[in-house]
Amino acid sequence: MAVRTPIHRPVGRRDKRETDRDYARKRDPAVLALYASTRWKRARKLFLAQHPLCAECQRQGRVSAANTVDHIIPHRGDTERFWDQDGWQALCASCHSRKTAAEDGGFGNKRR
Repeated sequence: MAVRTPIHRPVGRRDKRETDRDYARKRDPAVLALYASTRWKRARKLFLAQHPLCAECQRQGRVSAANTVDHIIPHRGDTERFWDQDGWQALCASCHSRKTAAEDGGFGNKRR
């Protein structure tokens, strides 16, 4: 029977699950509850059905399936802005990650 070789990880490096867990702990519980609600899950599913392509990829002349509903202007816990569909856009995962990192200060970017 084959044995999996051990994986070398530098000292102090954490796996994705640990970093995701720490990120979730820092988030506002009220915002997490909005994203966990049945209302959001239904609205998200319907919006993606109506907008199946990534808006950012389309602007750049590419065709890519959308899998994320993005708030164009971050809601920062404002429930009125959270539910305003005029402020939503469909994005693929890579475009959403890029946009979020630029806004939230990820990857060495300043927070907007």
